[in-house]
This record gives sequence, structure tokens and C-alpha cells, in this order.
Amino acid sequence: MKKNSRMIGDEHVRNVHTALTKYINGKSVDCYDNSIKQTVYFICKLYPNIEQVECKFDFVSPDQTNDLILHSNGLEIPINLFLIKKGGRIQPKNPGAKSFLGKYFLNESLQIKFNKAFANEYLNYLKSLVNSKIGKHIIEDEKELKKIIRNKFPKFTAEINNFRDSFLYRIREVCFKLLSENYNSDSIGFLHAYNSFFMTKDVNIITYYGKEFYDVQVEIFNPGYPQYEDIKLYKIGKSTVGFKFNRIALTLRFKFESGPLSSIKLAASYEEFENVNEIEEINQSTITKMKKLMESYNYMYVKNHSNSIGKCHEAITYFWFVSKFPSIKQVQVDECVEIMNRYISNLSKDKLNILYSSSATIVPAILEKLTLKYNNFSLDSIELIPDSYVKDRLETGDIQLVILANNQYYVENVSLKALAKKNAKITTKNPGIGTILGSSYFNLGSMDSIVMEAKEKYNIGSFNHKESLEYLASELGEKLSLATQDQLKNGIANLLGKALMAITYYEEGISYCNEYSTINSTISVHKNSPTSIQNLLSWNEGQDVLNLRVKFSKGQSHGWSSIKLTSEYQVRVPERK
Repeated sequence: MKKNSRMIGDEHVRNVHTALTKYINGKSVDCYDNSIKQTVYFICKLYPNIEQVECKFDFVSPDQTNDLILHSNGLEIPINLFLIKKGGRIQPKNPGAKSFLGKYFLNESLQIKFNKAFANEYLNYLKSLVNSKIGKHIIEDEKELKKIIRNKFPKFTAEINNFRDSFLYRIREVCFKLLSENYNSDSIGFLHAYNSFFMTKDVNIITYYGKEFYDVQVEIFNPGYPQYEDIKLYKIGKSTVGFKFNRIALTLRFKFESGPLSSIKLAASYEEFENVNEIEEINQSTITKMKKLMESYNYMYVKNHSNSIGKCHEAITYFWFVSKFPSIKQVQVDECVEIMNRYISNLSKDKLNILYSSSATIVPAILEKLTLKYNNFSLDSIELIPDSYVKDRLETGDIQLVILANNQYYVENVSLKALAKKNAKITTKNPGIGTILGSSYFNLGSMDSIVMEAKEKYNIGSFNHKESLEYLASELGEKLSLATQDQLKNGIANLLGKALMAITYYEEGISYCNEYSTINSTISVHKNSPTSIQNLLSWNEGQDVLNLRVKFSKGQSHGWSSIKLTSEYQVRVPERK
């Protein structure tokens, strides 16, 4: 039976303990494997006056005790032992996903937040799995959902892998957000986590072994005691967070233990973080691949290429960031190349050249907005947010920048748009008429009674289709006219999303960026404008406009149908002088 790493490690501890005890008592250890002997010699060179050695297996709870405890000169010295094949890495103990923020970062309130978000995302994951098999459903009970999944999906398959990846991505994002909050406000907790994970209070002895008997190397693992600002937080891939000091890093990767209903684990591991030169080499490789792809692809005509324009715009924006900031960390290396390769063939060479050159203006536009917000900052990392991993693109954006300002971490999501001409309209969220005045948007009350009144008048013939819409639009406009500026600002932010919005007008060669959660100008309400079934909100001296148009969900031949709102945003970009 093949031994697992845990069994090998425990055997190494027992052998070193036995051999070391013999050696300090003057007995030979020649009968032991060279890795054991060299470890014993190394320990005795560090501590020549060892009087006694205790092993963790001498204690009631060995997993909560150091591998060895040396008694020397009246001191107790805790020792951790690692036996690793050359080229391998130390495998630290895996923390519990639902306890690590409290145990290691000393922050129970963050742990409660994480566990609450985890439970919500996990329930959504279960519901998505069931939905993929039986269609839309109203099942909310976790046990019932698991019962169906256990029968339908005994293991992960290509059919459902995306649901797993999406869930792990979202809880990673929650984790990074909470760790950023902890880093920004609680140096004691973060330093405690660093010292715990990197075992700075213990003596950590690594024994590396090769293929040959004498190929053994023993050394101490000691990343050092950093100043707080020297510890850095980062993300990698789609399910991993990490923090590092110099080049030594610890990663925490969320993973399922096995099947779709198995427990979710945090796998901890140490790795060597790239230095600036290596990051720049990686980024230069990405730039080279993108340029080569844009030069050598084959165009294939498609009737509707608007989605391809949008996706290529995202990839090119990413490319321009990496080009202008050569030391920025890519969370997922070559992500822009993968997206570009998937969609570029749908764009003609001329269209691509226009999009490529005009997109160069979007980075300065975004940086201008970020400078107003943070003043002095650095861009730490960049990633594209996968379509299938998010619920609401207006909230999460298309590209994510991690920013370091005043030694604090901030996450900026940017929603990217590629429009041919200035003054083109962008469709935002389309709320129902019954929710537009509720807490999800403007928080002004309800339109329900007004809709019921209009429906009654329609049914008795007092209103036709057009008159019904005009009445509803007029009443909505009246409500909006009575709203406070704060209510209007919140409503617009809820409709346009929390992410920065950056737009490239690719046939004009210009870009524009704004944030709608922080509107600083007065918002004007234009009732029944520009038509009798519309209401217009404008701000920033009329440069930004939001049009709310009332409509029936079905045509006139269907009689009365549910009332919808079409919400369209437009930037009236001023002419360049």
C-alpha cells in the first residue's frame, strides 16, 4: 500500500525522534537512512546541548503539538519537521474554511460575514445544479436540493464543472474582500495570521531528499519578521488568495474535497512569488502573444459581431493596461489572449485596427477617474471577470483592478462598453414598473395602485394602449419630480450599477469613464420627455442622461399585458476643441 504524505511525515518525525534521542545519548545512528542522519546532525549543530527530546506522539493531542520539543539549557525549543522530495514544497496544515478568519486573523465578525456569504453562495450553487437538470424550480430547502443532486450528479462532470468553478470563484472573491478589509484595518490580526501560517515562533527544519542515498539537504525555513507594510495580499487563478513577504508566499485555495456534495476545503501551500523582473517577463510574453494573434488571425464573416466587438474590447483593454504597467500582476496569466483568440476571427482587419487604436484611450480615461478617487495609488493586479461566474454584469464589471493606495487594498470593478459612435445609448437594468419606486431602486414607494387604476380604466375602455402608457409615465414622472437628490442618486446608481463604467467610442477614437455611485452634480427630472411615455433624468450639466420608457410587455393585439420599463443610459460627449 502506497503511503500518503501524512504517513510519510509522521514516520519521519518518529524516526528523527528515535535517532536524535540515541545520538544525544552517545549511541550510533549509522543504521538510519541518510535523510534521518543528516536531520539529526543538523539539529545537534544548531543546539549542541540537548538534554531531552519529546515527540508529538507522546502527547494526548499530537496534531496540536509541535513535532519535537527540545530541552536545552533550561529552554523548551519547538521544532517542526518537513521531509520533502527535491523540487517539492512544504505542505502546511489546511485551515478550516469556516473558521480560518477567526482562528488565524483573530476576527470573528469577519468570519461571521464570510460564513453568511458562503451559505448564500452554496445554496445558489445547489439551486443552479438542480436547475440545470430539471429546469426552473422553487426548491429552497438544502436537504431536498442535495437529495436531487445526489441522485443526478454523483460526481463532477463537464456538464456541471462550471457551476463548481463559479461557486469557488465567488467565495474566493468574498474572501479577498474580507481579507482586504482586515488588512486595511487590523494589523494585529493580520500579523497573527502571518506568524501562524509561516510558523515564525517555531524552528522549522526541512529535509530535502533526491534519488541518490547521499542526495540530502537540510535547511531552516524562516521567512523572517516583516514590517506590517511589507506583507502583501494577492489573488491567483480563480479560486486562490495568498499573502507574501518578499518572495515567500502562502496560498489558500478553495476546493471541493471530492464530489459535488463533498465538503469545501481550504488547501494551504507555500510558493515562491515572482520578483518584478519575472512579472515583467510574463507580461511581455502576454503582449507578444496578443500582437502576434492580432497580426496573424483569419477573418470569418458573421452577421452579428457586436458581442465579439465587446469581448475583444475587454481583451484589448487588458492588453493596454499590461502594456502601460509592465509590473502589474496578472491574476490569470494570458487571460486576455484566451478571450481574444475566442472572438477575434469575427472581426475584420479594419474593424480590429480601429478597435485596437481607439481602445488605447480607455486606460487614461480610467486612470483619470481613479486619480480623482485615490490621488496616489499603484495598480497591483488585473483580471477579466468571467461571464458565467457573475450574476449581474453592471454590478461586477468586466475587468477588475486591485489598487494599493496608502498601503491599503481597494478593488475597482470596471464595466467596459464599446460603442461605434458618440451619443449611442446603453441599455441598463430593466426593472418592472412595480419595483422602480421600491427599495431596490429609487425608494419612493410603489406604483402598484397606479398600475391597477390604469388597468381598470383600460378594461372599461376609458384608456387605450397609448393613453395607459402616457398616464403611467406621467405618474412616474411626478413621483420622480418629488424625490430628493439622494433618492435620485441612489436610484441611478442602482440602475447603472456600482462598477465604474468605461466606454470607448471606437469610430471616434475617444473613451469616457464615470462612476454612478458617486454623482456629485444636481440631477434634473424631465417629466414626459422626450416623448409622452418617457421620463428623463440628467446630470453633469446634461452630459449624462437616463431615459425611462414605459411599455407593455406584449403588443396591442394581446390587450393588457404586464408593464415594463426600458432604461437607457446615454453620455452626450462634448465635441473636442
